[in-house]
This record gives sequence, C-alpha cells and structure tokens, in this order.
Amino acid sequence: MHYRTLTATVVGALGLAMSGIASAQSTTSSTTPDTWRMPYQSGFWGHAGASVGQSKLQLGCPPSGSCDDKDTSFRIFAGGKFNNAFGLELGLVDYGTFDRGGGETKGRGLDIPLILGFPIGANSSVFAKAGVNYSQMEVSENSTGVATGKESGWGPRYGVGAQIGLTPQWAIRADWDRYHVRFPGTKDDVDTLAIGAQYSFR
Repeated sequence: MHYRTLTATVVGALGLAMSGIASAQSTTSSTTPDTWRMPYQSGFWGHAGASVGQSKLQLGCPPSGSCDDKDTSFRIFAGGKFNNAFGLELGLVDYGTFDRGGGETKGRGLDIPLILGFPIGANSSVFAKAGVNYSQMEVSENSTGVATGKESGWGPRYGVGAQIGLTPQWAIRADWDRYHVRFPGTKDDVDTLAIGAQYSFR
C-alpha cells in the first residue's frame, strides 16, 4: 500500500533532519539551554496564524459526469515548541468543495501535526510535519453512482513548509500538506498548498 511507503519515506527524512539539527545545535552554541517544555507549561505556546491556498482531491473523477477536483483551502493554527527543534501545532482546516459527478464533495478537519524545524535566520526556518487529522467529509447526491453521505474519522497527515521572518514577530509562511481522509465507502488524500502569515508571541 503506497501510504506505508510514503510514511516510511517521511520517517526517514525526519530522522535525517533530526540528526542534522542536533549536529547544528551542538556546534552553534554549547551554552544555550534547550529546556524541554510541555503544552500545559508557560512558555510553550508561541505562535498563531492563518493561511489560504489551493486544495486538490486525489480521489479521482467518476467515469461520467462533471468533475472539478480543485478548490480553495483555509487553515488557522496555533503552535508551540517542546524544545528548540521539536514543536506541535493545533489547526482547523477547510479542505474545500469539489464537484464529482454533479454532486458536491466537501469537508473540514482538526489538524494535529508534530513539527521538526531547522532555523535559518531570525524568525525564519524550514520544517517537516507529521501527525494526525480528524476529518468530516460529506458527499451530496450525484448522477454517477458515487457513494453519498457523511463520514468522519482519524487519519495520518504529513507535510513540509518554510517561513521567512519580516520582523521578530511577523513571518510569511508557505506549507504543503497531505491529509488522508475518510469518504463514504472509501479513503483517500486531499493535498493543500497554502501561503499565510504567522505571528510569534515571544
């Protein structure tokens, strides 16, 4: 199953990135403390933001009828750091509304990714993401026999991103994410490519 292959690839990339970050941190400064923080402790939550972009439904088009597998996606999020390298985000995402066989396929979800980041300057970084999302998808009546109804549940998600700091607080951020979601009678992916703004409280 191709998701196992993709997951193995992501895990391998995270491992390599983690090794690189650990090496960079050890050579950059031996005096800077890297204390471990938890979400319930003060100082953990440090940023929030919103993004908008294009989503693509990977489910495919029915044999007949109209089909539009792209739409606009929205995401709002807040996050924090366990330490200098690892973080966590909580987000709400609207996957968009897609036309499949004369009916609509639409959904939204709760997004919970772990983040492994590598700073490249003041308030700038590149990062990888892996975690879970809870999706709620709805397929309306159509003319091609596509299964209709509502379906919800947990699934994996992963992605990559980068941010460029404009000030110590504000940054422009770009993200690519893949969400594995449940549809009536099946499962498949929704991809998003988005750009947005992030504000850091520190």
